[in-house]
Amino acid sequence: MDRFRILLADDDLIFLKLTTQLLENAGYKVETAAGVEAAYEHLRNSKHDIMMLDMCFPALHDGFEVLSEVHEHHPNLPVLMISGSGHIPDAVLAIKNGAIDFIEKPLQSSQLLIRLQRITDTISAQREVHAFQVAAIGMRGKSAAMESLFGDIVKASRFDCPVLITGETGVGKELAAGAIHRLSRYATKNMVSLNCASIPKDLFEAELFGYERGAFTGADKARKGYFEFADNNSLFLDEISQLPMDVQAKLLRVIAEGEVQKLGGKVMKINTRIISASNQDLAGMMEENSFRADLFYRLNTVHIKIPPLRNHIEDIPDLADYFMTAFCTKNDIPPKPISPLAMAWLCEQNWPGNVRELKNCIERAVVFAKNDHLSVVDFTIDNDDEQNGLDTGSLRTAIASFEKAYIENVLRAYGYNIRQAAFYLQMDKSNLFKKIATLKIVLPSK
Repeated sequence: MDRFRILLADDDLIFLKLTTQLLENAGYKVETAAGVEAAYEHLRNSKHDIMMLDMCFPALHDGFEVLSEVHEHHPNLPVLMISGSGHIPDAVLAIKNGAIDFIEKPLQSSQLLIRLQRITDTISAQREVHAFQVAAIGMRGKSAAMESLFGDIVKASRFDCPVLITGETGVGKELAAGAIHRLSRYATKNMVSLNCASIPKDLFEAELFGYERGAFTGADKARKGYFEFADNNSLFLDEISQLPMDVQAKLLRVIAEGEVQKLGGKVMKINTRIISASNQDLAGMMEENSFRADLFYRLNTVHIKIPPLRNHIEDIPDLADYFMTAFCTKNDIPPKPISPLAMAWLCEQNWPGNVRELKNCIERAVVFAKNDHLSVVDFTIDNDDEQNGLDTGSLRTAIASFEKAYIENVLRAYGYNIRQAAFYLQMDKSNLFKKIATLKIVLPSK
């Protein structure tokens, strides 16, 4: 089992030494910070499971200021506050400001270890749940946008009600639907899926609701519809905007009454959890009377909107590496690492086809790669120079151009918050400011 990593931040060097010995003897891995800037540096460069933070530091810093900074940049890092005053109001204020617990100096060894054990037990339980959820979701992304999406998927999976998933082409709507199903009480069965755009208009009723023998010319035997196949299961209706108006009315009854009537048959009760998806503006279609308002409100009980890739570009490096490795493994060839310049180029693109387009781009680059790694040229082989934005001048000019575009994208993604951008770029704030000046990046005026 891995040792839990603790960042201990306190300006008392003797306290740091003695507490480190205690924690290491108890099996923890400890890093120490004797000041605020040292603590920030450790947070930038290392991963930690727990932070122990003194409430009082010299100069203008206090523990609550640091606690606020930690929660802004590391919202999932539990912080155990330490105080030498022993005041009850301090403890209350620490918990209100987001600390997981509070302990007084001088530390009682047994009490400290008991409290840390409680924290690590909670962390272990959360990791088990998170590991299961990530495996079930099957989607990738560590950005705030994707973490929020994963949270919404988990919440939606717990309730047996209609879910409407919207988003542009290629963002992963079917993956999200599958994740909701796998985390639901229907997970022991395979989700039933139907792409509404693939069904001819005059066959919708027969496909959805089924039919009895002799219901119409050519119906020489009875057939189940998708709803009957999905009884006590999830039914994913992709491209729901393609449903004809008359079928929309009948679908409304299924949702409202939990009943399906086969063509030429009797009404039967069903229990089907409907998950629908669309890349169209259903609210706009409703106003144009091309989509029923009552059906829209039924389907939209829980709404999950998947962000386009351009809104979480910080996930592109991880996605690109994942797609490259998966494709190389599938084809039994060695991985072809993506060069830093090529990765910057990938992060600069708009990706109108979103994650699906990125995946296709990576796989195409692997197929046509000229070397054992992927360069910018491998990604632009299908495009002319004007389209792909390549600088035909010197290598130094090309690198500066991509570096500028990449840093600008990161700054925009973090709302021009220099501290957050520097943390993502893995550089000090001072170095980022130098880069901004050297590359002549214009920051918005406050």
